[in-house]
Amino acid sequence: MKIAVLTRDFSPKAGGAEHYAMSLVEGLSARHEVHVFAQTIEHHWPGVHYHRIRQPFARPRFLNQWWYAWATWRQTRFGFDIVHAHENTWHGNVQTVHVLPVWIHYFALKPQRAQFLRQWCGARAREKILTALKWLNVLLSPRLMSYLWLEHSRLKQGGRHVSRHITSVSASLTEQLLGCFPLEPQRVHTLMPAVLGPLAWWRQAQERAHAVSPNPWLEVLLPSTLVGAHDVDTATAEFSSEFLISPALKARARLALGLELRLGLELELGGAAHQPISQWLLWVGHDDKKKGLSAIIQALANLAPTVGLMVVGRGALSASAKALAVKEGVASRVAWLGPMEDVSPAYWACDVLVHPTLEDTFGMVVLEAMSWARAVVVSAPEFCGITGHLTHAQEAWVLDDPTDVPALAQALTLTLEESRGRALATQAHAWAQAHTWQRVCEAQEAVYRAVLSQACVSAPLGQGAGHG
Repeated sequence: MKIAVLTRDFSPKAGGAEHYAMSLVEGLSARHEVHVFAQTIEHHWPGVHYHRIRQPFARPRFLNQWWYAWATWRQTRFGFDIVHAHENTWHGNVQTVHVLPVWIHYFALKPQRAQFLRQWCGARAREKILTALKWLNVLLSPRLMSYLWLEHSRLKQGGRHVSRHITSVSASLTEQLLGCFPLEPQRVHTLMPAVLGPLAWWRQAQERAHAVSPNPWLEVLLPSTLVGAHDVDTATAEFSSEFLISPALKARARLALGLELRLGLELELGGAAHQPISQWLLWVGHDDKKKGLSAIIQALANLAPTVGLMVVGRGALSASAKALAVKEGVASRVAWLGPMEDVSPAYWACDVLVHPTLEDTFGMVVLEAMSWARAVVVSAPEFCGITGHLTHAQEAWVLDDPTDVPALAQALTLTLEESRGRALATQAHAWAQAHTWQRVCEAQEAVYRAVLSQACVSAPLGQGAGHG
């Protein structure tokens, strides 16, 4: 098949949706001709064709979304068997939904605040008035109108789009889409993200060892028996959960990340007393407010002074988060690592991944940490999609309320206990092993075949189905 993949940011420094698209491209390119249409291209995979889309509108963002949709429509109207969009576009015969649509946020989930109407009208009248006010706001907001129109256009399955299939990244998101949009259930699929895993990570690093940009962590994060080795067949046994959990590996990763050096600099600047950090928590994300970074910083103040926190992603650039760390008296125990092209060293250096997110349709970082055999503390299913597939106190520690700081602190105290943390990490690793990108790619190919089969049936004799 000749496949066009639409994603604005094709970069390992981007979020979970972008990582999902990149992993699919890597897997599918082994058997298909894959073309990537992106505005940012910072990940180059052998055999993949790249097409850079200009970005004349950096702000406002909705104008850039329109431009990207129009530009990719022009370039992919003809010549492709599959146009797979990971963005809000009106075209594409496969659409992958990564986040909760604005429509659901605004009309289904937005809290009803109209106390002033209670004394004047009943509940039904109040609901109608509030809905009318929301629509008025939409009509007065080009941004909202754009996103709502693009969302509904990408989720159309009738007319010219009779062969369009929709995929979502979690069962809970699929359920919400079916409940709020006129979709045909047989053409809506849940394709949960997978994970690269330590063994696949090592194999790729070996293959690219002599490339232009080899992986600098290749020898730091390997079993000592494999340093300098090229025998792939002997690696599987070496990457056991016992090795991944070993203190020696954590120590090497921490040294390579310069964690003590970073904290030493903090101490020189702040002059606070400091005890050696023996256990590390990890938070990964770009949106510090939505992903619950403030709750972790407050919980850190209630933990032993030997517990530190690594902050990875653009959330590490948050001035408010850094100010809160100072206010809580834990600034000397926080390592602000920032965006990382390869987050693997941070996973290997930590003891527990903490993800008290307020909204995540899946939660890719949780699965990634589990694949590195790390205990995870994560929000309940109504906040994080992956948790609906996990069992509390077995594969993960589940938080009923991610904003409850005392409960979060208690959960972290328990998971940092050696025996409990080891048990959680071992079961997490076993669960993650069953979720590979090879399986996701095979499921995605089945969706592609269904699209092409329906396109052949629905297209008039002598005409192509098209993707517009």
